[in-house]
Amino acid sequence: MFKKLMAKFGVGAATVDLKLDAPGYRLGETMTGVVRIEGGNVEQRISELSAVLLMRVNLRGQEVTKQVQVYPISRNFTVQPKPFVQEIPFSFDMPHGLAVSTPAIQYALQTKLDVEMALDPTDFDRVEILPPEPVERVLCAFDRLNLRQKPDSGKLTPYGQEFSFFPAANLGIPLNELEVVFFTAPDELRMLVELDLATGFLRREKEYKAEIVVPQQLLADAQEEELSRYLIEKIREYANNPQAIPYVSLASYQQGHYGHGHHGHRGSGMGGMIGGMAAGFLGGMLLSELMSPDEEMASEDGGEGEEMDFDFGGFDEEL
Repeated sequence: MFKKLMAKFGVGAATVDLKLDAPGYRLGETMTGVVRIEGGNVEQRISELSAVLLMRVNLRGQEVTKQVQVYPISRNFTVQPKPFVQEIPFSFDMPHGLAVSTPAIQYALQTKLDVEMALDPTDFDRVEILPPEPVERVLCAFDRLNLRQKPDSGKLTPYGQEFSFFPAANLGIPLNELEVVFFTAPDELRMLVELDLATGFLRREKEYKAEIVVPQQLLADAQEEELSRYLIEKIREYANNPQAIPYVSLASYQQGHYGHGHHGHRGSGMGGMIGGMAAGFLGGMLLSELMSPDEEMASEDGGEGEEMDFDFGGFDEEL
């Protein structure tokens, strides 16, 4: 009787330990592993075994933890006293649109063993969310072009995850900074970019918005040089003639469309804005508080002028 009472308070109770098959997974992949349950001093009835994917974000020094998704693993079973050991395999499909892991964005799986009328054992395991392979290939191409990521690269904005780069060598263009939000689709990779250019006699910085569409064939194996060449040619083309940058509306991406101008086509649902889902978790409560009134207006469709239609909402301000 005493052992049962103590187990209700967690002393001598069953324990749970989640083990992932890999320390990190790419967006779109399936996390796999096993949950190891060891019996305690008494038999215990389990209502539910589940894992919760948690996201912790550091926004301007403020730490926020959000529940991303709950993954049920098993229900209604009994854990016998030790030396009882049970291993339950699992596989979790990660949601699309998550932000990838950075120093300011981290993920963990919290495993919960719901014990009837007792303190619930839990287990925390950190997991790395890695970029989709096409995005990683572009990041590597930027590195080959001597475009290095800034310390705050990968931060969240109201529109998704923003990656920022600076030229570590002379590229022959007046580029001070390049900022990118990725949109993945089955047959291509689209990049919403902002180029910060030093223009005029006084070399004053001016921002220009553009879109770079990367064909699928350039994201295949053994295409590293071709991909790098394509990207630098596009960047130079826009930097040398910013007035000729084709018009694009960010609102079409937010609404599930993509394509130049107002005549894009709806995506198949297999892709999306990197980090868009993560920004959505924070948007209603926190991101809106961190946005200025002008930035909130910029996020609405139908604003006046090209700048309003394609404003990333404070690229120059850390979130």
